[in-house]
Amino acid sequence: MSKKTFYVSTPIYYPSGKLHIGHAYTTTLADILKRYKKEMGYETFFLTGSDEHGQKIEQKAEESKVSPQEYVDEMVLGFKELWRLLDISNDKFIRTTDSYHVETVKKIFTEIYKKGFIYPSIYEGKYCKSCEEFLTKEQMNEKGEHLVCLKEATNFKEETYMLKVSNFVNYLNEIFETNFLEPENRKKEMLNNFVNNNLEDLSITRISFTWGIPINENPKHIVYVWLDALTNYITALGYMQKDDNLFKKFWSKDTEIVQLVGKEITRFHSIYWPIILKTLDLRMPDKLLSHGWILSNNNKMSKSIGNVVDPIELIKKYSSDALRFYIANDLPMNRDGSFTEELFVESFNTNLANNFGNLISRVSQMIIKYFDGLLKATDIENHALVKEGIKTIESYQKLMNQYNISEATSKIIKLGQECNKFIEDSKPWVLAKENKIDELNNVLTILQRNILIISYLLKPILVKKYSQMIEQMGVDEEQVTFDNLLKNKIKYNKITNKLVLFERIK
Repeated sequence: MSKKTFYVSTPIYYPSGKLHIGHAYTTTLADILKRYKKEMGYETFFLTGSDEHGQKIEQKAEESKVSPQEYVDEMVLGFKELWRLLDISNDKFIRTTDSYHVETVKKIFTEIYKKGFIYPSIYEGKYCKSCEEFLTKEQMNEKGEHLVCLKEATNFKEETYMLKVSNFVNYLNEIFETNFLEPENRKKEMLNNFVNNNLEDLSITRISFTWGIPINENPKHIVYVWLDALTNYITALGYMQKDDNLFKKFWSKDTEIVQLVGKEITRFHSIYWPIILKTLDLRMPDKLLSHGWILSNNNKMSKSIGNVVDPIELIKKYSSDALRFYIANDLPMNRDGSFTEELFVESFNTNLANNFGNLISRVSQMIIKYFDGLLKATDIENHALVKEGIKTIESYQKLMNQYNISEATSKIIKLGQECNKFIEDSKPWVLAKENKIDELNNVLTILQRNILIISYLLKPILVKKYSQMIEQMGVDEEQVTFDNLLKNKIKYNKITNKLVLFERIK
């Protein structure tokens, strides 16, 4: 029987400025899902990348007195450095300037054109230069500004090729019924504001700038950002290319395909992307997860307000694990999250230092002090806290299978709190003083087993510290699997190290 397959992607990021915590957020969530699925026995593929064409890039390059290609080459180095520092385990980094992508986008345009879904026209409407997006009246305020960036929309008129989006209203209503888009409120927004609100055909080429992919049919037209950007999810796998083995494997009907996006680009991924796939007779992704914004003091992070957080600075100051944990636990996908340095430090101290770190340190020290680092085998299967550990694994798996990372993380935190409470209630130091060695051995065995569960469930998040957490419990990494934890098939070695895993941030 072949392995189950899982394909996860982030949007490809626009290299027109420095990366910020929003980029780290989406990419870390995707990375956590990929790592979890690997632990569940899936063969995985994780794609991220950069969206490198468009008018804004052309302008930025001009301002920097370099060619657009030189400009994006430099910016992409920053992307890759952040992913390295954040321990992102992507399998591929696609650039829309990659030659295979450029050639495939031309073929895709021709294919859809031949099928009659693309036609030449004149496009007239409101346009946001900053976001490179044509706007509907629902996307602007009374001053005529784009609600996302608060920049004034301009009048726009240009020769273009249009995608027959209006032909697919019934199809879109059908796929929205399948719950492929989460959360629910985003689905309602897409249906009410776009799909069932006089859905217009989409302009997919431009002639007013040159930094893009020229179409074979009329080379003065370049492919406009969304047909170029959205198709990266299949061109990266080899679609319409000589070597299409990855495409056959990871875009097959049996693969679980999950795509993560920020809510401001949900329209393109939930409306235009399914239409592009339909015109190419390709399957839909299983799930489109549209996460909220990160707010700082109730304001959306933006360069113009000056409240953008640099993830590289955070990592250097506090560690990649600290940032990954905050993203997993404190920034739920189904609503806007909050970030301030005070909230970040509070979460770290409460959860990583006081809850997990303190628990591991106390238990490993007591095993060393009272049992020379190795507990005696004992039957504790029917103890309530052991059953709670098993229940936590099952709840965690159920929530992670629903891509609910923050809720799954909260289950791990709760188990840690239960273990710390168990220490206070059972008072191992009193048992030692009263020479109740068997009872003490049982208490520490229950705690050691639950710490292994906590550590393993945190493995997709705490990439750097995981090995030390396991080592502190005297266990070799390769032994720790879901199956072995559920069946209690773990062999313990003598614990010798006393490490401080998460020092409180003062």
